[in-house]
Amino acid sequence: MISIILPVLNEPELPNFIASLISSLKGLTDSYEIIVVTGDRETGNTVVPTFGDVKHFISYGDSLERAILMGFSTACGDKLLVMDADGSHPIGKIPEMITVLDSFDMVVGSRFVPGSVFNQTSFRRLVSHFFISIAHLAGSRLNDPMSGFFGFNKHILDGVKFKPVTWKTCLELELKTTPSLKEIPIKFNKRQAGVSKTSFKIGLKLLRDII
Repeated sequence: MISIILPVLNEPELPNFIASLISSLKGLTDSYEIIVVTGDRETGNTVVPTFGDVKHFISYGDSLERAILMGFSTACGDKLLVMDADGSHPIGKIPEMITVLDSFDMVVGSRFVPGSVFNQTSFRRLVSHFFISIAHLAGSRLNDPMSGFFGFNKHILDGVKFKPVTWKTCLELELKTTPSLKEIPIKFNKRQAGVSKTSFKIGLKLLRDII
């Protein structure tokens, strides 16, 4: 089974996104589930649909990683995939990422490998490259260790002790499991709904934790 985990905060277009997601998964031979995790900061803008194989959980705490880890804990699949629900991650890449997991422990949808497209401002690019450089000093082998679009085989979680700090689940998973890796290029778009969850304060927390 494939478990697709969507950590969500104030995403008003979530029903439309999930409808598109389900449509894109029709060709899969494996069964799947969609796990939506909302946080206790949710202001009511998000309506979690009840159609399809959608499960909804609530994570208490203001960390994106806490929401993702709840998805890990509740997932029934042997292949897990994490992505944003704001339209920035290409749904059409999911079948390819799932196929990659037949041969690799972990797959990452990368914004910084040949063939990728990163539709963001020059400042956002600069900030991303800064944190990537810090992550490489910490031992990452990925071109995009801060990606929020990644998948892995669930067995690599055995024995891992996470420290839930915001915005770095992909990096932490890589460093604590040393998996076989493959990055695939993606077109990263500007979010299609809602507002960005990033902030200067989050950036400082991330920098502190990586160091």
